[in-house]
Amino acid sequence: MFGTRKRRRIAELEARVERLVEQRDEARENAAAHLGASKRTSGYNARLTDELSAQARRADQLQQRLDDAVGINTPDVDSGALWQQRRTDKPKPGPIGAPQ
Repeated sequence: MFGTRKRRRIAELEARVERLVEQRDEARENAAAHLGASKRTSGYNARLTDELSAQARRADQLQQRLDDAVGINTPDVDSGALWQQRRTDKPKPGPIGAPQ
């Protein structure tokens, strides 16, 4: 009777160890799959970031070309902006809702 209980307990523990080993193996497989997906996503995000930077540079270049074409960045325009800030007939902002 004493030997039977021990054998039964040993069999239960062996079955538990087998289940734990199966769970470990499954977890390792899942981790490997998720790691692969994570690496792919990381690479995709890096490519998108590079594309976004390239598009931003392109937009800046196009904006500069447009400014050159219409003459916005000339010294005359810059001096005009300074004149606009210090002109004497410029209305002063008053309280909200007050007539001007």
